[in-house]
Amino acid sequence: MKGQRINGRYHVLEIIGGGGMANVYKAHDVILDRQVAVKVLQPQFSSDEQFIHRFRREAQAATSLNHPNIVNIYDVGEEDDTYYIVMEYVEGQTLKELIKAKGSLEVEEAVGYMEQMLSAISHSHENHLVHRDIKPHNILVRNDGLVKVTDFGIARAISAATITHTNSVMGSVHYLSPEQARGGQVTFKSDIYSLGIVLYEMVTGVIPFSGDTAVSIAIKHLQHEIPSVKGTNPELPQSIDNVIQKATEKDPLKRYETIHEMEEDLATALTPSRINEEPYKQAVDDEATKVIPVIKEQDFAETIQAPIQKNEDSVQTEEKKAEQPQKKKRKNKKIAIILTIIVILLGAVILAFTIIPRLLHVGEVEVPDFTDVPYEEAEEDLIELKLTAKREDINHETIPVDRVVRQNPQPGSVVKEQAAVTLFVSLGQEALEMDDYIGSSIDRAEALLESQGFTVKREKRETNDEDPGIVLAQDPNAGESVIPEETTVTLTYSVEAPIRLQNLVGLAQSDVRDYFDEVGLRGEFVEEYSSSIDKDNVIRQEPAAFTMLEKGDQVKVFISQGPEPEPEPEPEPEPEDEPTKLFSQNYRIVIEEEDSEKSYRIKIIFRDASTNGEDQVFVEDVISETVTYRVQLQVSPSQPGSYDVYVDEELVEQSDVFHYDD
Repeated sequence: MKGQRINGRYHVLEIIGGGGMANVYKAHDVILDRQVAVKVLQPQFSSDEQFIHRFRREAQAATSLNHPNIVNIYDVGEEDDTYYIVMEYVEGQTLKELIKAKGSLEVEEAVGYMEQMLSAISHSHENHLVHRDIKPHNILVRNDGLVKVTDFGIARAISAATITHTNSVMGSVHYLSPEQARGGQVTFKSDIYSLGIVLYEMVTGVIPFSGDTAVSIAIKHLQHEIPSVKGTNPELPQSIDNVIQKATEKDPLKRYETIHEMEEDLATALTPSRINEEPYKQAVDDEATKVIPVIKEQDFAETIQAPIQKNEDSVQTEEKKAEQPQKKKRKNKKIAIILTIIVILLGAVILAFTIIPRLLHVGEVEVPDFTDVPYEEAEEDLIELKLTAKREDINHETIPVDRVVRQNPQPGSVVKEQAAVTLFVSLGQEALEMDDYIGSSIDRAEALLESQGFTVKREKRETNDEDPGIVLAQDPNAGESVIPEETTVTLTYSVEAPIRLQNLVGLAQSDVRDYFDEVGLRGEFVEEYSSSIDKDNVIRQEPAAFTMLEKGDQVKVFISQGPEPEPEPEPEPEPEDEPTKLFSQNYRIVIEEEDSEKSYRIKIIFRDASTNGEDQVFVEDVISETVTYRVQLQVSPSQPGSYDVYVDEELVEQSDVFHYDD
């Protein structure tokens, strides 16, 4: 695919990884101008509708995960029967490649990586998504040491695909939990087991179990205890071995209860007080080991054949006959009887080994493959083959009701006629208890439900009592028992209700502001005079009352400033400035008999153009000696000037009137 452009957007640069399920390419997103990784499914899966349906559903569910230690999913799509996932491009290597290059990791480094993995898987579990395929191949280690967990999207899809599609199960089976190997229900604790195996490999550099086939490895996960890491490296802390042993208990109930509990235990594993703690002992459960019996290789090629022995009496008779050929007739008769018995016995032996087996021979039949065949049809075929059908009902996520899921003996096995063939028949998907999604965001609730196989139907409800996009009701209700593949969940969610604008005329401005804040409208306030509306109350509004508005719309409100005030009279025009002339005159007050002990009160009052003809005091003084005062008068064509002199309040002098023309 190098050089191709997917969906007209992702220009493929080079292949950077791959496996039995998909190939991974480095590509350039020409729209956002960034490097991305594109995982493209192998062509043989494009015709598997069940696989494609699950692939889409699980990949879309993975897009709801948002965590720094989880590879971001950007896009999911198809083009010309090519199904792809576009994800964050991580510059680094897989944890598997790192272990191959370095062997066992330093315990501090391994714990650091594991803490990041646990944080990622904890986030996944909080979002109700089980990874199902945790292994070092799916753990990316960035060049700066940041861990990124990937393949959340197709983990469940891969588990649903048949083994005939790919041999990639060989890579995953090393990290498979016993319940997955057994074909049982996969839970959050299955991821805990796989994480324990990954931690084992990081600190030892090897996997705990190996074998020539996937089946042999799976059996070891079921029947063998996980070896102690101290057997590989005695320097490792006992606390690390204890974490691994508890995480990899055969019985899920005996493992860590949650990922968070494993996080807390690992967080203190390297503290000095725990380095040499007591070894953890895995619980021994006899019943658990009985689920799949111990398998041993047997050599069926050799058979044991019992030799035919002669009758001792006949031997002795023959010897006596040889030694005593001259016996009496009565002994000859006895010999004849004995020989007759021997002949009869030999005949019986020959009959037993030749004729009777032929009469009692039971034919052999090769068992056909009844997978996905309706049970009634499979039963009829078995009857025709002279075999007996034994039915066992089980739940199955993808195979329809009343069709065969698997069988025992396996297809191709050779059995005797009348042998029983057990057919495990689908009851359909196992019923689940409906979760409570009320109060969740509609997008997240829909993603979680679709990841479980539900069909989701949305219904809107207008309300301003709740934020938009919140689930208000669901059908079926929480707690009801439902089958995802057969159930459509109706989610009623909140949308903003339109606002019916109330009549604001006559309301106080403060009340209008409170109303706008409450319903989410914006106000524009304009002041006007009004003789009929009280000050600070609403005169009118735009738009009119009872108009339907959306939150955030603007309403123009006209606020009364009371009656318009009376206009002030226009001021009289100022007279034009007239020309003026200044007259100065000295006025001397003589004290003829000067006596320092006697004084006089002097006041001079004047009037001229500067006082507009009004009297004004020029000087007011008390003297006891002769004084000369210089009086200045400003006159204009329309206003003359003059002054008066008072001594002790008595007028003693009136000046001449000075005119402009003088």
